[in-house]
Amino acid sequence: MVVQKVINNLKDGPKEDKIAVASGIAIAVVVILLVAWAIFFFRNIQKGGQQVNLSNGAADFLQIPNDTVPSGPQTQPQTQVQQTQGTESDQLSSPNPVY
Repeated sequence: MVVQKVINNLKDGPKEDKIAVASGIAIAVVVILLVAWAIFFFRNIQKGGQQVNLSNGAADFLQIPNDTVPSGPQTQPQTQVQQTQGTESDQLSSPNPVY
């Protein structure tokens, strides 16, 4: 009954009152959700569900550049291309210069 009376008063009241009530409800919902999240979050930490391992953080960071460097069979075609270029330049130059 009291809630119905408040709703009827808001329907007939000014727009500022409606905005104030809507803002209050929105803030209350956000606070309730934040409190619920915090409760579940801290329970998981207390149970040990959230385990953070920071011991290998720097080693993992250094591993990233090493993984991006090509290795193995990928470097052989590059070497072969360089050898081919070297032999072509040898074929073009002659031991005796022609004038």
